[in-house]
Amino acid sequence: MFCRPAATPEQECHKAPAALGTQVAVYEDSIGQLILQWLRKPEYWSEGSSGTQALWHAYTPKPVTPSELALSRQACGVACDAQPVIKGTLPNRDIAHMAATSLGYLTWGVTNDPMDYGLGDLGGWALDLLQIWGSYLANAPEEDLASWLHAHLGEQDARMGFSYSDVLADCDAWLLARSMQSNSSERSLSTAMRDMFAQSETNRIKRFYQSRFKGSADNLVIAFRKLVDGIDLGIFDNVSGSKKALLIASHADRLPSQAEAGILALSYAESLEKSEPLINHDCDRIAWNDSAIPRNAPLVKRHRVIRAESSVITRTGKTMTSTRNDMIPTRTCEAEEE
Repeated sequence: MFCRPAATPEQECHKAPAALGTQVAVYEDSIGQLILQWLRKPEYWSEGSSGTQALWHAYTPKPVTPSELALSRQACGVACDAQPVIKGTLPNRDIAHMAATSLGYLTWGVTNDPMDYGLGDLGGWALDLLQIWGSYLANAPEEDLASWLHAHLGEQDARMGFSYSDVLADCDAWLLARSMQSNSSERSLSTAMRDMFAQSETNRIKRFYQSRFKGSADNLVIAFRKLVDGIDLGIFDNVSGSKKALLIASHADRLPSQAEAGILALSYAESLEKSEPLINHDCDRIAWNDSAIPRNAPLVKRHRVIRAESSVITRTGKTMTSTRNDMIPTRTCEAEEE
């Protein structure tokens, strides 16, 4: 279920509030957001949380008033709970990540300026760049930053953060939110998903890069460099306290310099231009009904041995530590992406 989910839960969420009366039914246009709020749990929303989770609570709030909205959310949650489990069932799909990032854009706006960041980006690609910066400082501060990023950013293995699934989730979230904003209705989520997931992962990443940054690494560098000295709000630059929030989000003791920010942004641009995971290639085409359709491309099995000792704080505030030798089976397609 994920692209197909949207249609079924939307139908059920449409019925549930309407059955409660007219006062609740007026919130039917918010059904897409209510489903996204459900999908982000518990990774990006759990009660009584602190640290990174507390930042998500503040960044993507869940209004409890008016009471009719709370009733709609509750009814929609019950409808979603009745659907089949979808998380962890599809390759490269971090559904909770995509949902939380989409809510950030729907709350704070989708920025189209290719040489600037918006508040909506703070829950997406910009946050992930800051967090892989924090991972670099925690695990390999003496290594060359560019070389380290080349080895880890966009990697299939998520141990260092900003993995391929994170890259894809950020791209999908921006595309999804932009479509939902331009089509406000009780079917906005399924409509956006139908358009988005009809395309391959590679094409979605390329579409994001072109639409968001005009396909320019220079634009991405300019946008990210504006962020690392503090968050701007309207006419106010580098708002007081914003650097502290960025440090908490990145789990770092300092923010990157302008030069380091440029290296981070260029590495991210490289991953977008490559549009594929460092280890696995997308050999299956995911159709709208989410069944994997073999592409009839011969597969080449490969293995890569990784010795890793790392301590990473994830987007949701959890610490992952590992020391092991991994022989990771990989597969690549001999046929080119159509």
